[in-house]
Amino acid sequence: MRYQSPGARDVLTNATTDGLVTRMAVWVSARNRATGLPAEVGVWDGDEDLGLTVISGATGATVTRAYYGGGALLKVSDIPRVSDFTVQTVTIDLSQIADAALAITREYDLHLAGVEVHEILLSPATGQPVGADLPVFVGIVDGAPVRTPRVGGEGSAVLKCVSEVMALLTRTNPEKASYEAQKLRDGDEWNLYAGVVETWEIPWGTK
Repeated sequence: MRYQSPGARDVLTNATTDGLVTRMAVWVSARNRATGLPAEVGVWDGDEDLGLTVISGATGATVTRAYYGGGALLKVSDIPRVSDFTVQTVTIDLSQIADAALAITREYDLHLAGVEVHEILLSPATGQPVGADLPVFVGIVDGAPVRTPRVGGEGSAVLKCVSEVMALLTRTNPEKASYEAQKLRDGDEWNLYAGVVETWEIPWGTK
């Protein structure tokens, strides 16, 4: 059963009468292109910058992170809620002018960068988050095309993400069929002992 905070359960229970207000928050763990050091940044589709308390998808700990708003995060595609071995694919649309979004797409090396997506439940009465929750998606960046528009046009920066665990389970390993890779394993080579096997003589009816 998925964990939910008491505040989240109360909001969901009364959603039919009080309404339901949600926001999406995205956390990216990558590397700084200039220094090569780990770098992290969060964006959400709220209006202001704030600290959100969430449950980390990597450690399971409750953490408070800084998320930038003001249009930095434009859209998160529908996230498949599956319990099988389907590889989930999620696209994240970022602004091309917001500072936080520019840092993600221009300053960070996004190759296989980690991504967490949280769905933030807000209290209809106060407009504040009701409690920390688990991420609805944990994955890696599988592509990050940035399209610079012509004058007067609209550009886009899209993170294409896949669920990390399922992607690794379905990834092929070409080294399993590589002779050169096998030679690196303590000098072992295919057919190294084939001559020894060929000299065995096992008479019929004996073990």
